[in-house]
Amino acid sequence: MTTPGTTTDYFVPSNWASLDSSDSDIGGTSPVLVNVAGATPSSLIVALGKDKNAYLLNRTNLGGMDANPIAKVAVSNGVIINAAATYTTSKGTYVVFKGTGVGCPAGQSGALTTIKITAANPPAMSIAWCGGPSSGGSPAVSQTDTNGSNTIVWSVGSDNKLYGVDGDTGTKVVTTAAVGGTVQSIETPIVANGHIFVAANTQTYAFKP
Repeated sequence: MTTPGTTTDYFVPSNWASLDSSDSDIGGTSPVLVNVAGATPSSLIVALGKDKNAYLLNRTNLGGMDANPIAKVAVSNGVIINAAATYTTSKGTYVVFKGTGVGCPAGQSGALTTIKITAANPPAMSIAWCGGPSSGGSPAVSQTDTNGSNTIVWSVGSDNKLYGVDGDTGTKVVTTAAVGGTVQSIETPIVANGHIFVAANTQTYAFKP
């Protein structure tokens, strides 16, 4: 393994050798850039691993080889390989990913798990909610203004229905009828110009909240 030049440029978990040998590395999901106002540090990265963990990193100094993250939390019951999303509301900053969560609030379940990042010194992570379809694709997020109002997390279930849940609580907001054709599990809804676009095998559908 060839390492980059400075420790500010990269992060390698202290158990990287065992993660590599068991195909449990953190290379299955792209890192998510997160800014948490009031946290120290506030410029952060969340890395989700095939080892079922979330790693919280200081974006200005990742730590280098054999590094210890700001926080490491078991967040999933299974391997995490997906496209995660981040958003901020008046109640906090979140990262949502496709996966069955560990430590979900009582009575909650679903294919989406959301991590809340606490504005503290140092910042910390915890499971905020679990919801959405029982199985499905990666999430997308819509908000009606820059203050994070009316945040909805969208995903398409394996039943080819579009699900929308409240970004702070995971409570179901809307479920559409199934689209025609099959939506592949690797598909993610696209939010643009006040619509949610869903691509199926034969055509694309546009939904308006």
